[in-house]
Amino acid sequence: MRLRTLAAVLAAVLLAWPAAAQEQRGSIQGIVKDASGGVLPGATVEARSAGSGVLSAVADAGGNFRFPSVLPGTYEVTATLSGFKPAKVPDVMVTLGSVKSVDLQLATVTEAVTVTAESPLVDVKTSAKSTNIRAEQVELLPHGRDYTSLLTQAPGVNNEFKSAPAGQAGIMIDGAAAAENRYVVDGIETTNIIGGLSGKNVLTDYVEEVQVKSTGYPAEYGGSTGGVINVLTKSGTNAFHGSALTFYQGSRVTGENNQTLRAVFGVPTQAEYHTYPKDKNDRFEPGFSVGGPVFRDKMWFFGAYQPARTKITRIRWHQVLVSKKFRGDIALTYRDIIDFDSVVPPANGRWVAIQR
Repeated sequence: MRLRTLAAVLAAVLLAWPAAAQEQRGSIQGIVKDASGGVLPGATVEARSAGSGVLSAVADAGGNFRFPSVLPGTYEVTATLSGFKPAKVPDVMVTLGSVKSVDLQLATVTEAVTVTAESPLVDVKTSAKSTNIRAEQVELLPHGRDYTSLLTQAPGVNNEFKSAPAGQAGIMIDGAAAAENRYVVDGIETTNIIGGLSGKNVLTDYVEEVQVKSTGYPAEYGGSTGGVINVLTKSGTNAFHGSALTFYQGSRVTGENNQTLRAVFGVPTQAEYHTYPKDKNDRFEPGFSVGGPVFRDKMWFFGAYQPARTKITRIRWHQVLVSKKFRGDIALTYRDIIDFDSVVPPANGRWVAIQR
């Protein structure tokens, strides 16, 4: 039994291993130079984030440094070397798949040189066209319960209810059909293999970042001729954090139904406006989340739970025919009543309403 359990765990790890190749992080790279423009090999470079700790690297013989795998977030990059004053670049924003270039200039201790640097705003290392929506933006933007409701914030993205000629509905990126996209959540393929749409719902409350790639994405996303939607969920940090939330949606906060133009039952040449009563529905989603460090600066945990409790009460209204003789013929009128369940065809030239 233990051998079977161990084999199952190893199989799950091996099957999940290819997902690690999917793009879930960004990169920081650059060159360390002195005031005259000469490179400074051996300089120590650190990328510090309040959430994911400190990353450290040493500049090579050409003064180059690189952090190839960086969690999305805001970093402060510093460089130090004996005999030089430290240099710092604050607020380096790393997003999914981005490669940020940060050049640092160190001044000697005896020099009075003030070095100012700004965080690069444009990724000059990749040719991909993408839009990144961070968690702080999610809180400010209008959206639904699923992360796909955020995608229309990106340029060139439309949520089509019916796209001709195939009649397929879904997310269309730069005019491509909805079935031509690819969906990745935390590095795992979630595209529906039948319709090509999103195959996994993710609540926006627990989304850290959503990236919409429209063109120029790498070959690892082969098979998609539309766009690539890359989703990263929240994770723990070096500090313990938790949240409690609730969500309500129902008929109590919606307006009345609009009037509907319909034919008078039994008199097809006449029409009338009628307001159908709305169904009663209540949906509550209480939830909570908690996260923190397992090993500080190395491993974190995050967990969340949010069930949905839905109650729907259907209201049935029926049109009931009332028969009345006029000049020997049957004249038809109607009235709305909820005590009648159905109307049977006429028997012997008369309409009969059956009450249940």
